Amino acid sequence: MMDLVQLAIEERDDVVIARVTGELDLAGAPSTGDAIGEAVPTSARALVVDFSGLEFIDSSGIAMLFSLARRLGSRRQELRVVAEDGKPVARVLEIVEFDRAAPVLQTLDEALASVDGTG
Repeated sequence: MMDLVQLAIEERDDVVIARVTGELDLAGAPSTGDAIGEAVPTSARALVVDFSGLEFIDSSGIAMLFSLARRLGSRRQELRVVAEDGKPVARVLEIVEFDRAAPVLQTLDEALASVDGTG
């Protein structure tokens, strides 16, 4: 069952937005991470991963996110993650202190505005 997770990629100016919905677990995290990584050209200034429609994330999803953070950091690109407070995904990100790797914001608009020079 690979379709527990859905991914939609959009570009706004030089920011790539990856909307991840459904459930991000071992079955879908590796291919989702690869697809997101391939969707971010070196010319992009930032990647925003929008988890506002994500119901569940496990350790493989978290590992995918940390891997993206390292990859973007090495290319001097910014990463923002959208996860609403009070939702299970936001709680998991809080527990693993993901905000040390990249900012976690409440809304897509906030994430876009926080990228230097956007919004």
